[in-house]
Amino acid sequence: MNKLESLKCIEVTSQRQADNGTVCYHDPITNCDYLSYESGYVRRKYSTRNWRGYIINTIYQLNKTKMSNIAYKDYYGNLRVAETKQRVLEMNPEARLEILARAVVNYRNTVKKYEQNRQAAAQRVASYDLNNQI
Repeated sequence: MNKLESLKCIEVTSQRQADNGTVCYHDPITNCDYLSYESGYVRRKYSTRNWRGYIINTIYQLNKTKMSNIAYKDYYGNLRVAETKQRVLEMNPEARLEILARAVVNYRNTVKKYEQNRQAAAQRVASYDLNNQI
């Protein structure tokens, strides 16, 4: 049993993902998928609906980042340098699972905080409506 399974995440890796070396876990508490790719990427995926009812999949990178410089030529042929953000790929599978476990805990805390804020706002609206009745 790994950390994600102890956090009550369910492995839902499809056969195609397994053939590619990807491992997918589903978190039933937040209804998210966490993906660990053999290439070193780690991602969170969740689905929402837009105002027209279409399902939108949002995928977030969970890898650490670093700033680096790249050189390029502009339109006039002048050499320029730009600072870019790059992902640090994690090639160790155990370290990728550690990143996923930390992301599960952080996202659960964030969802809990947003739910508490939403309930507090609903209570403020309800108490305002009761106090201002004519």
